[in-house]
Amino acid sequence: IECPPPLYKALPRFPAVERDLALLCDEAVTVADVENVITASAGKLLRGVKLFDIYRGKGVPEGKKSVAFRLTLRASDRTLSDTEADNAINKLLKNLEAEHGIVMRA
Repeated sequence: IECPPPLYKALPRFPAVERDLALLCDEAVTVADVENVITASAGKLLRGVKLFDIYRGKGVPEGKKSVAFRLTLRASDRTLSDTEADNAINKLLKNLEAEHGIVMRA
C-alpha cells in the first residue's frame, strides 16, 4: 500500500503577538457577529481569533454579556511592533463599536 508523501509547512520565522480582549455587548449580538467584524477589521496581520469566555453576572449590566477573545497577530516578513499590533486592535475596536455598540469591558 502506497501512502501519499507527508505534507510539511515551515514554522513561522517571526513571533506572533497575542492580545486578549474582553468585550461588552448586547445579548442579541452573536459571537459570529463579533468574529466577523474582528476578521474584517484586523486585516492581513490577523492569524487567529479564539473565543475563550462568555460571562454574564456581577459587573455586567442587565441585557449585556461579556465575550472574551484571544487574537493572534503576525507579519510574515518581520516582527510586529507594539504600535502595529495596537493600531490593528484599535481599528477593530472602533469598528465593533460603530457596527454593534461593542466596547471594551472595564
